[in-house]
Amino acid sequence: MDVGLLHGKKVSHVLLSPTGGSYLLLNGTDTVYRFRSDDAISFQPLANGVLVKSVYGMTDTLKEVIVEGNGTDPTFKIRPDTDQKEHVYFDRLTVRSDGKHLQLVNTVDVEKYVGRVLMTEVGHNAADEFYKIQSIICRTYAALNHKRHAAEGFQLCDHEHCQVYSGLKKTSNEVVMATTATSGLVMLSTENELVLSAFHANCGGQTANSGNVWKEQKSYLASVPDTFCTSARSAKWELNMELSDFLAQIGSSTPSDSLNGFKFLQTERQTELKLGSETLNVNDLRRALRLRSTFFDLSIDNGKVHFEGRGYGHGVGLCQQGAMKMAEHGYNYSQILGYYYKGVSLVPINSLETGQK
Repeated sequence: MDVGLLHGKKVSHVLLSPTGGSYLLLNGTDTVYRFRSDDAISFQPLANGVLVKSVYGMTDTLKEVIVEGNGTDPTFKIRPDTDQKEHVYFDRLTVRSDGKHLQLVNTVDVEKYVGRVLMTEVGHNAADEFYKIQSIICRTYAALNHKRHAAEGFQLCDHEHCQVYSGLKKTSNEVVMATTATSGLVMLSTENELVLSAFHANCGGQTANSGNVWKEQKSYLASVPDTFCTSARSAKWELNMELSDFLAQIGSSTPSDSLNGFKFLQTERQTELKLGSETLNVNDLRRALRLRSTFFDLSIDNGKVHFEGRGYGHGVGLCQQGAMKMAEHGYNYSQILGYYYKGVSLVPINSLETGQK
């Protein structure tokens, strides 16, 4: 897996040190330097390549720098000028220059990548089955989107645009065990396609159809009831605002004096809200007002708007807090995934056709 590091940041100086295994500095396929155990090398962009300097006196300009790890679990740390925190990564780093800034690409084993993403997405103290669930979701996403940044010279970036792979959190033993237990597994739909493994924090008691939130309805992203998440911390929310602010923010021309006593109730998820003579899409309403979800009741009285909402997030696919509770109740990862993603199967990633990976 090739991951673009510090994507979107203008990095002009990086200090690198090995922290595990042994490392070589390559120019293409040629070895130009062997790292010592207490070594540190800096990289800076030049018009004709990358300026490389070591604390032991090596100075060179290379067209493309490859820092190649060997041995058991090779790791290295970097400190970029854009962030004074040290980031630790695995395996291999490629450094390129556009003349002003550096591009950093980490070539890393997929399972190590998955484990590090899980530490960001889930953190510590989750149930073992939930770690397994998220590892399969993460791996499936990576396989489905492996060409997302191909034009930039890597596969996935390290930010929310893809999956957060920060290098700031050490992978816990529980996460390592979960990724090992599900090693290589990805989700396929009944159409034998990699699944769009969408998830959200809390569905509020019912997940959403993908076609009601996005342009395309996926057979496996169908709405399901969820009683497991309704007592979780993100299950309910409220919002109060002035009616004049409400109408201005949603761009409505409905006369305010015609809305006194208005009520909109959702016993099940709906896609539209009729406000006077206007029909509003609840997804548009959520974006305009920055609501936690589209699953809400709305009432208007005496110039005040009151929301009573359920859930947190877009509502499509796996409900994280519901899945956590299911895991605590003894459901295993395949049962939980099968509940939220209808009709999917779990297959080894290496069994997919080359064009699908």
